[in-house]
Amino acid sequence: MEKFKKISYLLLVGFLIFFGIFLRSRLYILNDVFSDDECRLVLSLMDKSLLQSLFFLGNAQSAPPLFIFLSRIIFCITGWTETAAKFLPYIAGICSVFLFYKVCTCYLEKKLSRIIGLFLLVISQPLIVFSTIFKQYSTDVFISILCLYFMTKVKIKDLSKGKLFLFALCIMALPLISLPSLFFIGAFFIQNIIENFRNKDFYKRLLIILIPFVLLMGGYYIFNLAPARADLYRFFPDYWDDGFWNLSFGGLIRLLVLNFKFWFVPNVLTLPALILFVWGAGISIKEKKYGLLSVAALVLFASLIKLYPLSGRVGLYFAPVVMLFMLKPLDSKKKGLVILALLLCFTAFCKYDFNYLKNINSVDYFISYSPKVLMFNLVEKFNPKSDIIICNPASSPSYLYYSAAQKFYPDNVYEMPVETKDKEVMLNYLNGLKKGQKYWFYLVKDYNQAKVFPFIFEWLEGKNVLYKYQDRNSYLIYLEN
Repeated sequence: MEKFKKISYLLLVGFLIFFGIFLRSRLYILNDVFSDDECRLVLSLMDKSLLQSLFFLGNAQSAPPLFIFLSRIIFCITGWTETAAKFLPYIAGICSVFLFYKVCTCYLEKKLSRIIGLFLLVISQPLIVFSTIFKQYSTDVFISILCLYFMTKVKIKDLSKGKLFLFALCIMALPLISLPSLFFIGAFFIQNIIENFRNKDFYKRLLIILIPFVLLMGGYYIFNLAPARADLYRFFPDYWDDGFWNLSFGGLIRLLVLNFKFWFVPNVLTLPALILFVWGAGISIKEKKYGLLSVAALVLFASLIKLYPLSGRVGLYFAPVVMLFMLKPLDSKKKGLVILALLLCFTAFCKYDFNYLKNINSVDYFISYSPKVLMFNLVEKFNPKSDIIICNPASSPSYLYYSAAQKFYPDNVYEMPVETKDKEVMLNYLNGLKKGQKYWFYLVKDYNQAKVFPFIFEWLEGKNVLYKYQDRNSYLIYLEN
């Protein structure tokens, strides 16, 4: 019987790992377009040398230098294609599935809690989709899991001189491929200091690591992070405000709720998830799990002082930590508490049902835009003598990239006003378009914070629409005003 349970457990673990690889691989193969944010990043790299791309990028873009370096190597081999650009995030997503199970075996005692933890990571919608997006968020998750795995295994006082040198190099490299690794590195130092508080030899070893690390991070901040931060706030001054904590209890709850809804979409019942998180944190305090607790404390502190937001995709690296906290109550030795924890888990993640599992097997569930197909149609039908192209701000990066990919460079291309939250401003702009002129509207996507599609569609009613094409939630419209 015991052998049967062990085999069943290993088969279930193997199936979940296979399912996670399948979901990410299928989306990687089918997701053959760039989002607007990916287009911005690619465009900011294409006109720069390898050395230039390792510093401040501009265009409201920021990515760790080693992430860019590795991506540029892939581009040199394969060319500037969507598949090549998404390869590094895809590999990081695959490796995260394998490694998170190992992390679960380090932090969770019972097989049930490990299975549920692996299940949550495997089917998390944002973790799947960002494994096929050319941004650093998937590698952030992988590096965070990697740090969690080694955090309890590496003891600075026990390292030989050679291993200490190699470890110092690794510590210096991690933030250059994933900036949030700083929270885990900081937690690692805190954990080692607590364990060796009175050991003088330990502090000598710590300084050997810290001095070059601090010098490198200082240069990284001056030449990369500071100008990137200023550039981002110039383009999007309030974009990440939801990710900052105001020190109030209500503010902390709001911050956690917003992130829980993003990490565990489509689940909306956040109270059970919050209870599990707080319960797990309490158990970790009791068991003196300084590593996990220090990570959480540093993440919240960075949010408090507005150094790094905990919000959506930029906070995705923290999702594995939250999962470990939430599942810790399942390790209880009291049957009643385990049943309560299971009920809370079931309630918190009840939307991970058959319908959801069917949805995540469809590429349309993840990708709602179609810039490439729209561009093919536009190039084929565009008349350079009489037509004008108009893009909304959210579609402009896609237009710039895919028009360049098609070597399509018409003169009459315009972007709508950026300040489009006001319906009257938008309609005044549209009503001001020249009469008797033919216009192409290239509308790939809409900003959630400032939707303009409804205003455009309302304005189009009664207009002389000569051609309209829709693919997913993207539109190509040709009209004579």
